[in-house]
Amino acid sequence: MANGNLKIKIVASLVMLALAVFMLVGCSDIFYIPGASYGYYIWEDDGTIFVEWSVDRKDTEFSGKITTDGEISSYNLKEWEEDSDIIKAGEKETIFSSTLDGEDYSDGFNFIPDDYTYLEFDLKINNNYNELSRVNVGGFLENPENGVFRVEKGYFESVRMKPWYQKRPFSEFFYKLFANKYFTFLYLFILGAVIIEILRVTVIAGKSKKVLWVASSYIILIAAEVCIYFILKFLVG
Repeated sequence: MANGNLKIKIVASLVMLALAVFMLVGCSDIFYIPGASYGYYIWEDDGTIFVEWSVDRKDTEFSGKITTDGEISSYNLKEWEEDSDIIKAGEKETIFSSTLDGEDYSDGFNFIPDDYTYLEFDLKINNNYNELSRVNVGGFLENPENGVFRVEKGYFESVRMKPWYQKRPFSEFFYKLFANKYFTFLYLFILGAVIIEILRVTVIAGKSKKVLWVASSYIILIAAEVCIYFILKFLVG
């Protein structure tokens, strides 16, 4: 029975490791769950721009406009309901409106832009721009700073080329750790000190030269914090 549990733990660990590696190096397109994820999801695949939206099973209106200085061609609709969803597709501009609810919780379309330098997105949720954090652009879900924003040609490829630590959510996580460095390193020191004291009364208690072991442990803790500081400084630029 013990061997069986060990095998399960090993398999579970390998699966988690594989998922982590996939998230770091293998995820180039957006992953979202229709009916659970909420917001817009925009990405590019082999020259085709995908614009999709999803809601967590509640009445929500998604509407907007996409314009370009080039030409838009080859429209394809996804899960479109002709009686409630509207799209006006032209060569320079696309206007759409779609209402999702508990029965219909994902819609979208894709198109191929030609000879363009930018795509301009004007996207609303329930007819306002209040939820910019719900507008996710690119495989690592970048959020725009304004309700109306432009994506330059080559943007999606440039995001793919970034090192993993400069992509969301990793970049934001490292930035927040470094921005609050006093709290971060105080917390790490307290956590390390607690671990050292637990080791002192358990493992180190049975050893000779206990003071030397404890002192060495705190020196290692401080050295580790210094290393983490410079690593974070490098990661956030």
